[in-house]
Amino acid sequence: MKKLIAGGTLAALFAASLGAGIVTAQTKINETAKVTETQAIEIALAEVPGQVTETELEHERGKLIYEVEIAAADGQEMEVEIDAQTGQVLEVEADGKDCDRKKRRGADRGVEPQKS
Repeated sequence: MKKLIAGGTLAALFAASLGAGIVTAQTKINETAKVTETQAIEIALAEVPGQVTETELEHERGKLIYEVEIAAADGQEMEVEIDAQTGQVLEVEADGKDCDRKKRRGADRGVEPQKS
């Protein structure tokens, strides 16, 4: 019985430390972004009006980007990728495979990145 309790305690400690590591890694990513999540959402909604359903900050193709998913007014689920350093819209596409509504962007949306 003592081994069972000790094993359960060790498993709980391991899970807690793993969760803390993930939170710490995400915090470091957030600290390196010059554009805030709120600014990224504003930029995305300027591209695709609708309701934001999810926002993620992650490394992709060597860049730190926000992926903002939006339920567009026409009912289609869209994804807007925004450079977290510059606020530049990198891509707008329908969420899903084989989409003909995909655009790559190069223009800055005019939002000033947050000062660090």
